[in-house]
Amino acid sequence: MIVCLSLNNLQSWLLAKQDSLQISYLEYFQFPWHFLIAPLFISFLCIYLELNNRLLILKTSLVAFIISVIFQGIYLFQIRELGIANYAFHYERYTTIEETVSFLVSISIFGYASKLIYTKEILKKQVLSYDNLNWLKTFILIAGVSYILWAVALSFEYVFNFKQVLEFHFPLRLMTTLLIYWLGYQALFVIRQTEERKHLRNSTVTLGSSKDQKSDKFQQVEHFILDNKRYLDTQLTLENLANDLVMSTSSLSKLINEHSPSNFNYLINSYRVAYAQKLLLDPTYSAYTITSIALESGFNSKSTFYTAFKKHSGQTPTEYREHVKNTEVPNPANLSGNL
Repeated sequence: MIVCLSLNNLQSWLLAKQDSLQISYLEYFQFPWHFLIAPLFISFLCIYLELNNRLLILKTSLVAFIISVIFQGIYLFQIRELGIANYAFHYERYTTIEETVSFLVSISIFGYASKLIYTKEILKKQVLSYDNLNWLKTFILIAGVSYILWAVALSFEYVFNFKQVLEFHFPLRLMTTLLIYWLGYQALFVIRQTEERKHLRNSTVTLGSSKDQKSDKFQQVEHFILDNKRYLDTQLTLENLANDLVMSTSSLSKLINEHSPSNFNYLINSYRVAYAQKLLLDPTYSAYTITSIALESGFNSKSTFYTAFKKHSGQTPTEYREHVKNTEVPNPANLSGNL
């Protein structure tokens, strides 16, 4: 999709510069890249959200794209004998009508894509455990602005009888250029993070219970948290942990306060930091981003992770990882996770 956006913008730029660049073929033919942009996006979305019929729209659009290319070539060949003024008018009229059809189809697909992102919660359940899709929702908003600019440009083309049509598209080209850079960064970053989180979630890394002398009741609580990796649940609260343990919230809070330097949040974050330290030391994940490790250690954000990590270890995750690289690397299996 990004490639098609780029080719479409490049073609428009070459059209605007064709006199100085002497690219005469664009006066007789334009590839309708805009036919493929929305279908490619919906195909990516279906693959990313693991939906069925993921390539049906794309296959149909590829056929439409090929037919459009062939038909445009035949049409422009048929009117080549017209005078320059008449040819230019027919050329611009044809490409505008073709683009209008593409716009109507594209905005329909765009609407369907928006519906998938905002309403298919059950189908998105798996991917939502790795990605909140906020970047895709932001893309929908930016793309929506682009469609408005596209509609305005097409309207002006009809109002001005297909004259000076390139100027009407300049705001749209600027918006899509910004979209190319933003989407390219977001897609590469988010997809990498999602893949890393999937691998991290299959990790066999575990925490051992502390060696300190503690009451049998607290040891039961600690074993339950560690054995079931409840500390990795970003939605874990004192209340739902108490429900799992069939205890009252007040009893659990009192028990934790008696055996922990602080409170429930401090205890759970200490487990999360110990788990993150093991991942940071594991050679398997040495190239993984700290954000991925933070999110898979039970933290809701990178900033929260940094704050907790600094509090519990005296170092930032980056400093910790660099320090380990410059010293003898311990075996992660030997880390007990003692708090």
